Order: sequence, then C-alpha cells, then structure tokens
Amino acid sequence: MTVSHVSCRICGQKAHGNHFGVSSCRACAVFFRRTATSDWVHKNCRRGGLNRYSCLCKPCRLRKCIKMGMKTENFQYNRDAIMLAESTSNITPSISYFVGRPEFLLFCDSGMSTHFTPKNVLDVQYLISEASRLLNQGCESPIFAENQLKKLTIGFNFVRLDTENVKTFEKVGQTEFMEIIEYYFLTTTKWILHFEEFQKLDRNIQMTLVQSIWYVWIKIHKCVSTIAYRKAHPNVCSTYKILRNHVLDRKKGGLDTSWISDFPEEYVSKYLLSQHMYDFDIMKIIEQLDPSDVELTYIFAQICFEYAGKRFPGEIQNITDHFQQVLSNDLHEFYVTDQRRNRYSHRLNELMKVNSLIQKSIWETRPHRELGRVFGILKVRFSHPEMFEDSGFV
Repeated sequence: MTVSHVSCRICGQKAHGNHFGVSSCRACAVFFRRTATSDWVHKNCRRGGLNRYSCLCKPCRLRKCIKMGMKTENFQYNRDAIMLAESTSNITPSISYFVGRPEFLLFCDSGMSTHFTPKNVLDVQYLISEASRLLNQGCESPIFAENQLKKLTIGFNFVRLDTENVKTFEKVGQTEFMEIIEYYFLTTTKWILHFEEFQKLDRNIQMTLVQSIWYVWIKIHKCVSTIAYRKAHPNVCSTYKILRNHVLDRKKGGLDTSWISDFPEEYVSKYLLSQHMYDFDIMKIIEQLDPSDVELTYIFAQICFEYAGKRFPGEIQNITDHFQQVLSNDLHEFYVTDQRRNRYSHRLNELMKVNSLIQKSIWETRPHRELGRVFGILKVRFSHPEMFEDSGFV
C-alpha cells in the first residue's frame, strides 16, 4: 500500500493509506478491525464526555471511525495466521493420498482400478484330492528311527536338493507357478507323514494343517536349498534362488506377471518380492550356523507348527503345541546323547533366529497384502483360497 502524507482522519497522525474506506494510520485501522463488532460502540465516553471530538478513548475512537466512513464491508477474512494454519491442515498431504493409490502405482493407467477386471480363477482341487489320497495311504515306506524328530529327518532327506541336477528358470509364468505349488504342497504332505503324532489326527485336521503350513515350508526350504547350491557352486551369483529344483536368476530370468495382474511387470514384481524381505538375512544365519540335518528338521517343524497354532487358536493350537513339545524333547536328547552337548541353549537361540525372521516376514508383510487387495493389484483367484493365506496371492 502506498505511503500517504495525508493526516489520519481519526487521530490526526500521519496516515499510511486508505483503510476500510478512510485515510487513516495503521493504528486506527487495526483498532477498527478489532473493535468494529464489539459493544464499545454502545458505551459512553470513558472520560465523561469532555473534549468529545478530540477524545480517543475506545468508545469515542470507535464512533469516530464509523462517523468518518469506515465500513465492515471492506473487511477481508481468512487472512489471519491462525486461520491459515487451520486451513492448511485440510490440504491433501500427498498426490498418492489425493488419487487414492500408492506411489508405486501412480503412473499406471488409472482406468485399471475403476473398471471391472475379470479374475483368473485357478482350480487347485486336484491338489486337494491328491493330498487326500496321500493322507489315506500314509507314509510310503516303514520308518525306523529312535524318535519322532529323527523320523521326520528321514523324510527331510527325501526332499534334499540334488545340487548337481539343477535346471534354470528362463521365465516364471502361470505354468511354472502351478508346477511349483504342486511340488511343494505334495512334498510337504509326504514329509509330515513321517511324523507319527500327525498320523494320529483326524483327516480333516490333517488337511487343515497341510493347507496352512505348506507355504511356510516353502519359505524355509528355498533358503536352505539356496545355501546348499551355493556351497556346491561357490562362484554362483548371490542373487540366485532355488525354487523346487530350479535356479531362478533374477538378472537373466524374470516373472511373467501378465496372467496374475494388469499392472506393469516392474511394479507387480516389487509387490511380490516384498513378501520375501528377510530371505537373505535367513540365509546368512543358516550359512553361519551350518545346522545338522536333525537341527534343520527341527527348524522346519517348529516354524510350521508355531505358525499353524497362531493361525488357528483353540484345538489346532493345542495340537501343534503338543507337537512342538514332543520335538523339543527329541532335540534335547539329540544334543545330550548324540552330540554330548549339555549346554546347547546358545546354539538353540541362534537357530530360533531363523524362526523369528520367518514369522516376522509373515506378520510384517500382512499390511502389504491388505493394500494389494484394496487396490486390486492381483487378478488371480484360487478355488481354495485358504491354501494361500499369507502367501501374497490372495
């Protein structure tokens, strides 16, 4: 506002411009702005009416402002600092919040999330039927071992990776994916049948356990198999991972995600890989500890049974707690009798770090999976979704 040399029409001081329709100083302008809506205008002069025209008590000063032509219609609102602070809280904090999509999907075709996308339904009933047949048949051959843990170890030896007979995945698409889940689901079923306590259960509970633990079994098996492959081939790339009996080289081979999502492959791959954030930490611990077959078997069983118990509190949790107690007693006997190691608590604590990381990878990535469902990242559905809980595919 331009500085004026005209006197203020209210107080006679040097005016600073036109305020609310009258040439006035800033002090009188601020005074009128603050008191225009107050009840001072209805009060009597605070000096008893002496020198009424020159008196600048609040009632007289306000009446003079009005008399000289100051108007409240000229007020400008929502310019105060307090009001500004309040209004800024309503500003959208980010583009992703405004759009309603996560940042890594911002530049994808927005039409994908607003139009119905037909779901790719995968029927896995044949896996359930085959697993039921295996459960009814029981263990393939008689098992002779000192205790339950060692019997499970015999079963583990049947699924050990043949490091000299490993193929390479050029691309992992729908066909390869179905082969992988078929292998691991049926392999987990065959493995757990070596556990006598499991064979005593009702068929329905057996199937529930198999359906709940097979994907957890994958998480640890691929890490153990990858370490075994690296030991046999020390010069291989550190990004290699073993799935089933195949090498997945993330630099050369990739994921064909067109059958599972309409979003770009780069973003879908990142979403799927987020479900395995602790794999390299798990492999590092296993490589450092170099566990025996019995210890590895205990890790497998303990992780699977603990997860199943947390997922199904009640009857199944009581069953899995009993399983863990049986195997813990057998592990104690292994350390004390076979290895003559009475003090094994430190080593056991180190082994349990693997369990902790596996469980952590499951629980911490649940928000990712929930976001995936909210934004419809995956278009695939399964005939038996309970099999794929916490897998990242439902």
